[in-house]
Amino acid sequence: MLHLKYLSYVILGTVTWGLSPIFYAMLSSVSSIEIVAHRSFWSAIFLLLYIYFFSGFGREMLRKGIRELWLLFLSGILIAVNWYGFIYAVNSGNALQASLGYYIFPLVAVFLGIVFNSEKFTYIQIFSISLVIISVILLVYMNGEVPSLALILAFSFGFYGLIKSNMKLDPISSVTYETILITPLAILMLFFLSEPIIKSDVLVSESTIILLVFSGLITAVPLVLFSTGTKVFSYATVGLIQYLNPTIQFLIAIFYFKEAFEVGHALAFSLIWVALFIYSFESIFKEFNKTGMSVSTLSKKLK
Repeated sequence: MLHLKYLSYVILGTVTWGLSPIFYAMLSSVSSIEIVAHRSFWSAIFLLLYIYFFSGFGREMLRKGIRELWLLFLSGILIAVNWYGFIYAVNSGNALQASLGYYIFPLVAVFLGIVFNSEKFTYIQIFSISLVIISVILLVYMNGEVPSLALILAFSFGFYGLIKSNMKLDPISSVTYETILITPLAILMLFFLSEPIIKSDVLVSESTIILLVFSGLITAVPLVLFSTGTKVFSYATVGLIQYLNPTIQFLIAIFYFKEAFEVGHALAFSLIWVALFIYSFESIFKEFNKTGMSVSTLSKKLK
C-alpha cells in the first residue's frame, strides 16, 4: 500500500508536467521570456516556503561554497533556457518538438556523460544514440527543417543534469537554490522587458496575473510530488514512468493543438521509440543484475 501511495505521487507529478502545454497555451498573449521570469520568481517563492517548513534551508544556504553557488547559478540559467524553449515551442505551434526534445533527452544525457564524465558506454547505448541521430537527419531531409527547439530542450536539460550529477543535493533543494539565484535576473527582465498586463478588459488582466502566479505552482508541486515518490523506486522504474511526460505532450500536440504529423515525423518518432525501448530494456536488465535478481527469478515471482 505504501508503494502504491508513492507510485501515485510519481505518476501525478509526471502527468502534471505532461499536461503543462495546455496551461502555458493559456498564457500565449504573454511573451515567453516574461513567463519564464514569472515562473522563476514564483517557483522560488513557493519552493522556499516549502523548504522553510520542512528543512533547514537557511543554514544549508550559508554553508554553500562559492564554487557550488556558481554551479547552482549556472544550472539555474540552463533550466531557465529549457523553460524558455519549452514555453516558446508550445506557444509557437511546435509542441511536437517539445515532446521530441524530452524523448531524446535520456540518450543525450548518456552521450554527454560519455564525453564529459568519461563514463563507460555499451554498444547498445551507442546504437540507441545512433538511431536518434538518424531520426534528426530524417526530419531535416524529409521535412526540410532542423528540429532546433527539440535539440535546445534536450541539450539544455542534458547539460543541466550533467552539472547536477556532480552535486550532492536533493532535487527540491537544488531547484530552490537555482530559482533563488536567478530571481534577481528574473526581476530585472520583468522590470525592463515586460509590458503592462492590464489591458482594456480588467477580468483578462486579473486572470493572466493569476495564471502567471500559478506557473510557480505548476513547477513546484509536481517537483515535490515526483521527488517524494521516487525515494522508494529504482532508477529504471522512475526512468520508465518519466516517459509519460513526453508521451502526453506528444498526444496533446497532435490531438489538442492539431499540429501537423507528417511522414518524416512518423519515421523519426518511430526510430526514437525503438531507441528508447532498447535503452530502457538494457537499463532494466542492469537493475536486475545490480539487485541480484535474475530474469529467471523474476519470471518465477510473476507465476
